[in-house]
Amino acid sequence: MDTFRIEQAQHGTRLDHALAAHASTLSRGAARRLCDAGAVACNGIVCDASTRVRGGDEIAWEPQHASLALALGLAVRHSDEDCIVVHKPPMLAPHPGTGITDSVSDRLERALSGEGAGLAHRIDRTTSGLLLCGRNRTALQQLAAAMESGRIEREYLAIVVGAPAQDSFRIDLPLRVTDEPMGNRPKVLVDARAGLPATTLVEVLERRPTTSLLHVRLETGRTHQVRAHLAAIGHPLAGDPRYGNAQANEQLRATHGIERPLLHSARLAFPGTGGMIEVVAWHEADFARLFPALRTRPAREG
Repeated sequence: MDTFRIEQAQHGTRLDHALAAHASTLSRGAARRLCDAGAVACNGIVCDASTRVRGGDEIAWEPQHASLALALGLAVRHSDEDCIVVHKPPMLAPHPGTGITDSVSDRLERALSGEGAGLAHRIDRTTSGLLLCGRNRTALQQLAAAMESGRIEREYLAIVVGAPAQDSFRIDLPLRVTDEPMGNRPKVLVDARAGLPATTLVEVLERRPTTSLLHVRLETGRTHQVRAHLAAIGHPLAGDPRYGNAQANEQLRATHGIERPLLHSARLAFPGTGGMIEVVAWHEADFARLFPALRTRPAREG
């Protein structure tokens, strides 16, 4: 990763212009496309090309992955001969489907045609952050076996409504998937008799008057597990139309512009050729609007 500080003389410059000035091998057009792909962070937050930087801001990007990021139109946070980890923006579908004209799978197929690349796990369309992909069928089979045996670690950041009383706790509630097709109704229910075992580990990172920031680690990988478990304990994801609080969601939309369930795939660790590979995501702007402490403190104030 390459990081650099914005000089005071560049205060107010567009992010893509600052990146192009720093990286002499990048054209301004390539710098713009990288920024708009989410492949550049300012103070730890994914920012688009038009973001105005301030003196002292820290800019981070990964030149070794720039070509692949431009081909995919996605930030690439790790790449080797077997795996790719991309940072998926919210609202981009992971897989193709009815009415979906663009997806991570589609982009992998176009950029890596003939290699058999695909997704090693799933996250919701509205969830942002890290997504593990195999470059070929053999790699995908190995990753599937690692997932099945619990050797892939998945951790999330979540913003929920209210404040859990405990600082850390475990949710063990069996979950059952219903056949409910409506996007504004729960798809997964807690069911002690017919549900499958599901375990979520939760740590409260920060509490604010109406919301809390949580660190969430999955021990199982059920459909909508995080969303259903947090709703079941009375602290649904902020912005979640299926499992959430409609009144709280409307207030968050009006006050902070929150338009999606606030769940972010923040860390992945998985077995590679030389041992465990760990990838940590940058943060999304909507998370930082609610919890400004997620921003890296600039070295100098602009």
